[in-house]
Amino acid sequence: MEGYGLVLGGGGAKGSYEIGVWKALRELEIPLIAVAGTSVGALNGAMIIQNDYDKALKLWTSISIEAIINMNKATSVFEPHDIKEEIVKLVKAVINSGGLDAAPLKKLLLEIIDEQKIRNSHMDFGIVTFSLTDLKPITLFKEDIPEGKMVDYLLASASFPAFRPMEINGKKFIDGAVYDNIPVSLMLQRKIYDVIAVDISGVGRVRKVKDRDLNIIRIKNSEDLGPLLAFDVERVKRNIEIGYYDTMKAFGKYKGKYYYLTDTNSSIKLDENHVRLAYSLLGIDWDKRQSPQNRFIIYKLIRNLKKYSHDGKFRNTGGVILAAAEITAEVMGIERLKEYTSDDLISMIIEHYNLNKTDKALEDFANIIETQIWNTNRYSFTEKMKKTITESKFAALYSADVNDLSERTVLYRRLLALTYPKVCIANIFLAFLLNIHLDNKI
Repeated sequence: MEGYGLVLGGGGAKGSYEIGVWKALRELEIPLIAVAGTSVGALNGAMIIQNDYDKALKLWTSISIEAIINMNKATSVFEPHDIKEEIVKLVKAVINSGGLDAAPLKKLLLEIIDEQKIRNSHMDFGIVTFSLTDLKPITLFKEDIPEGKMVDYLLASASFPAFRPMEINGKKFIDGAVYDNIPVSLMLQRKIYDVIAVDISGVGRVRKVKDRDLNIIRIKNSEDLGPLLAFDVERVKRNIEIGYYDTMKAFGKYKGKYYYLTDTNSSIKLDENHVRLAYSLLGIDWDKRQSPQNRFIIYKLIRNLKKYSHDGKFRNTGGVILAAAEITAEVMGIERLKEYTSDDLISMIIEHYNLNKTDKALEDFANIIETQIWNTNRYSFTEKMKKTITESKFAALYSADVNDLSERTVLYRRLLALTYPKVCIANIFLAFLLNIHLDNKI
């Protein structure tokens, strides 16, 4: 039977991302012949083998930390404090209790896992755990797991190091991530060479596999998925959406580096006049563009633009426009988890600017620039200014005007190019867009 082997990585609450991956694979009608997983990847894999998508979705979108561990043994450990404080409390709780009690998770799994469905599925299923008793990794396929012990071994795979080790027949097991958090090797054991590997940036070892016949599609989270044990419903819902869109992009449904674009053909065209204008906005004389400082500024901007190209290269000017549009939208904080055409994204940039151009915070930002940068060192940003620019969504909007070639604004852009090149690109691209949109001059 032809199809893919799906490998799911571990990562605690980040595992909600894998439900989004599953959603996309279902929609794309990607055939699966096997699933292997570690830790939460093993738990999600079991639900996939059961073909219980709706149950898994409902579970993840209603889950809480109380459904995972016994909070009586870890009072307030998971309250929303600073992450460092959370970790300190977690470590103390583990030391004092001999490990967090995952009895609630076992109770939950006994309710949702159907062992016979897993055993009778046409799909193969494998998991990874680690035996503390024997000090060795254990890889198991469903036929290797004794009858009635499916939930126990799933818990053994998902026995996060902070949890009490899972005990089965007198032997203690901990999370398989200590051996292999993304166990592609299990697919090779089954001679499955078309593999989808899902990496959710979990903590653990990832063992490299080499096989000339291996055809692997890698899916990795495109933004931070939150802490390992942050079972927050809103975070879960966003992670599911990220997983869905990332998977759709991995299979060619969407283009773009940071956003999810259905096309790469913007109606905006780029020619030499635009390049010359960009240079003038940076105070670069066309005939002196080869000076060391100017070359370095140009290099910084082009290097960042290339990071948003398909393969680090621009085959046409449309690629430059698309890269600049994505960078500008990202800098301006435009929502990424939706489908856009190239022109939709550009229209959103203009709309976002129009919504914010009268915001008092933009005026306040301009006042800070005037009072704190030009009255200090003209040739560098102070640490306070760097902090202001980093935290402000208005840095790219400030003097986004192709007609503003004043000495101060040009110097602002040059300093941005050296310290915050993406913000500089956004400022110049926004100036272009506003000129096109309002005056139709370029």
